[in-house]
Amino acid sequence: MFSSAPRNRKRKRRSGKSERRSWDEPSAPRKKSPKRASPQDDVHQLHAKIGAIESFLEKHQMASELQLRMKQENILPPPDRSRRPRGPKTMTMAERRRYMADRNRTGLKFLFLFSLACGIGWWLIFSGL
Repeated sequence: MFSSAPRNRKRKRRSGKSERRSWDEPSAPRKKSPKRASPQDDVHQLHAKIGAIESFLEKHQMASELQLRMKQENILPPPDRSRRPRGPKTMTMAERRRYMADRNRTGLKFLFLFSLACGIGWWLIFSGL
């Protein structure tokens, strides 16, 4: 009547066994390293990185100016994203399966004990004690 806790499901095994033996076979030859990119490509990559850093610094500077302006005008800044309340975390399927199994088990225990208490009460009332 009272089953044990749900166990983890067994993973499916791969069909067929591999007969590969690493000590019997010679090791695969190493791949050659890729050719070095041309200096022109390196220059383009550096310019792209510099542009990304400049745009990040510009956004940071604009945000600090906006914050200073809002402070001068006595306006409350918007709350930080990290402090916003997040929605409820969704359960994974394994967590949901364990939760439902535990809920069913406790519901059956309650039903059994409640019916036992009702039966004892019925017996005490009609037995004349």
